[in-house]
Amino acid sequence: MNMRKLVVFLLAGVMVLSLFSGCGSSVSPAPSAQTPPSAQSGESVIKIALITKMVDSPYWQTVKRAAEEKAAQLGNVEITHLGPPTEADIDRQVQIVETAINDDYDGIILAASDKDALIEPVKKAKAAGIPVIMIDSGISEPVYDAFLATNNVQAGAECAKLMASLIGEAGQLAIVNFAAGTQTAVDRETGFTQEIKANYPNIEIVGVQYSDSDPIKAANQATDFISAYPDLKGIWGANDQSAVGVAQAVSEQGKGDSIAVVGFDNSDDIKAGLASGAIKGTAVQMPTAMGSVGVQLILDLLAGNGPSSKDVDTGVTMVDLKNLNDADIQAVLNQ
Repeated sequence: MNMRKLVVFLLAGVMVLSLFSGCGSSVSPAPSAQTPPSAQSGESVIKIALITKMVDSPYWQTVKRAAEEKAAQLGNVEITHLGPPTEADIDRQVQIVETAINDDYDGIILAASDKDALIEPVKKAKAAGIPVIMIDSGISEPVYDAFLATNNVQAGAECAKLMASLIGEAGQLAIVNFAAGTQTAVDRETGFTQEIKANYPNIEIVGVQYSDSDPIKAANQATDFISAYPDLKGIWGANDQSAVGVAQAVSEQGKGDSIAVVGFDNSDDIKAGLASGAIKGTAVQMPTAMGSVGVQLILDLLAGNGPSSKDVDTGVTMVDLKNLNDADIQAVLNQ
């Protein structure tokens, strides 16, 4: 144990209160009034690397903001937000994790760009004594300390139910997913397609494309679907960038009244799409919980207190044009 971890252990052992005591495997963002008092500033700063699949998207910026707010409450925690330029740059994310290990960070919060490629880097971090909390997108082997995420299979199924209701439970629909190798994308697509096949025999999924979280690419893929299937009734964009690109293409083709767009995630562009009706609904995750609880768990682990469950469902809320203006929904959209 280096000096930084020793100080953390001593301080956090007195002051850190686990967020998971008695809470099972589901969490909500902790109100600031319930946040345990900070480990006083002292001489050491706890360095946490927040490594996401990219850094510029509104979703990852929300995670960063929540992590930084939690760090400010704790008082002696420093968050460094790192990530590749695009979610498809898997090799670059592997390099970033390995550099974080060499730079002796006290903890790593990681959203994996690939469920297999990040296994060895996580193993290396653990071998170096660095706690690793996965958020949003996990890896194929549970070699991490905890995984905070939406139940993406269930969330994908909820999107399918909404889409089915919007198109009258009959007709053709398409999927624009965001990354073939990301566990999150796999789970969402699995939940969506299984729900349609199991419960909506009159709905046909005509195809799946992967946008690499590029709205322009998503728009082009949606345009291709619209051209190939003139009777298409719906397109699901499986993350925010995909949904925004799909909505743009549907609007540009003048198909807003005949093709329903359902998204996933939350951003200013998604909210604008909901307000205009270009996007009929979306699944809103809790990125603030991932950032805030991720930081707390690193502190807990450094203090020798692991979570009661490795897998923690941070929850999802379905938003559509019927409940959009409800006060509780607006609170979720503006978290």
